[in-house]
Amino acid sequence: MLIKGFIPPFLMSFLIALFVLVMQTLWLYIDDIIGKGAGTLVILEFLFYLSISMIPPALPIGILLAGVFQFGNLGERYELSSMKSAGLSLLRIMLPILAFASMISLFSWFCSDFLIPKSNLKSLSRLHDLKNAKPTLSLQEGVFNEDFYGYVVRIGKKYSNGNDIKDILIYDHSSTERNGGKNMIIAEKGRMYITPQNQFLVMDLENGSIYQDPGSSKNHKSNLPFIRNSFSSLTKVFDLRQFSLNRTDEDLFKNNQRMQNSLQLRKEIDTIKKQIDLKLSPYFSNKKRNFEAKFELNTNKSLPDTLHSKENLIKQKIHYTELQLSIDRTEEKYKFRDSIINAWISPSNEYITSLKDYYTRENKNIDDSKNSYLAEIKSLKKKQSKFGYELLIKYSFAIICFVFIFIGAPLGAIVRKGGYGYPLLLCIFVFVSYILLNTLFKRLSEALTINMFLGAFIPCIIMCVPAILLTWTALRDRNIVRDISLFFQRFIVKR
Repeated sequence: MLIKGFIPPFLMSFLIALFVLVMQTLWLYIDDIIGKGAGTLVILEFLFYLSISMIPPALPIGILLAGVFQFGNLGERYELSSMKSAGLSLLRIMLPILAFASMISLFSWFCSDFLIPKSNLKSLSRLHDLKNAKPTLSLQEGVFNEDFYGYVVRIGKKYSNGNDIKDILIYDHSSTERNGGKNMIIAEKGRMYITPQNQFLVMDLENGSIYQDPGSSKNHKSNLPFIRNSFSSLTKVFDLRQFSLNRTDEDLFKNNQRMQNSLQLRKEIDTIKKQIDLKLSPYFSNKKRNFEAKFELNTNKSLPDTLHSKENLIKQKIHYTELQLSIDRTEEKYKFRDSIINAWISPSNEYITSLKDYYTRENKNIDDSKNSYLAEIKSLKKKQSKFGYELLIKYSFAIICFVFIFIGAPLGAIVRKGGYGYPLLLCIFVFVSYILLNTLFKRLSEALTINMFLGAFIPCIIMCVPAILLTWTALRDRNIVRDISLFFQRFIVKR
């Protein structure tokens, strides 16, 4: 009996929520769809695939509303009190509904993992087709129309039948691109129609002239005369295939995380993880080791060897000088020797400056390389977080369907009112809170502020708090409104 009473409000609530979510998404792209000449079947196809994509978000609100309606009606008619008087607890009464909610959770996961990747691929490709389609042809009176490639068309007057036209002016810029010439067609009247296959627009013009300016090249002036040809009838054909809706290759969108199932997402996450591990190879340790080795080579090898060799040479020269000089000048020569040695051993200012510049450049190169690698790793981690979130949100939507039954059923049992009044407002408040939390933590997860697991499941965890509170309150037949008011009264009195 409970299932029979639960299914109708569930289906109705689910369809209403699905319609609202589809319309909300449709309004985001309405400017890209309207005025593109898309047929009714194309738009219906896009809405169909979009509706499938909105099934997981719409199922929780259906469960929530149906639970409040069903148990609110039971409480309003005192049937719930009769069941409790017979010894049935609220959880025992909810058991059939819990089984139904479990099936809905499995169905939500099935849609997320099997149906939605395909529907997202179809809907995104159709939306891409609509965005890239040219607007429908609109030839209005007195307006220069540039929709045709290489042509500008102005019609002075259109008659009520839509075919007969008057005072036609056509600028042909296609000849300008070919040879630099300029052509213009003027006609008093004519008739236009579209071929049966909607591929060409035909204009049968009467009593007009064709003006041709041969133009000239960039390097040579043209001596060709200006040409004017009159005609009594002329047929001008315009290609309408440029306005047709072209189908985009769906393989272009298959790498997006929304187009993949759980298996594909796991493979992609593993691939990204391997790429990150490769980026985190011991590059910097090798760079540092090379830098230290080069530093040691410059400071401990080149400089000391050069100085010692020059010092020995100076000592030999000084020793030879000592043999030639008298003893009374030996002390002065030793001082002279010491001054020369000190001059050779002490590095010059130019050498120290060049050494500092070298180390500064090396440090800057290391910092630039480090920043580049960190940016690449951050980009890969963001991509990994997006794919991981898309994988986990499939399970999150399934879990929230089961959690919402522990909010809807106890809430209906507490308020003891059915229908679309007060219970509907409570359900909308709960559902909007969940959607806001879901959007917030999704953004935080994609920005690497929090872990992707937390981003997907924190909204469910937060929703478990009112679910536990409401279930505990309904099991004990407590008045939660009165309890909350008493709590705040005690808090205010203590203050």
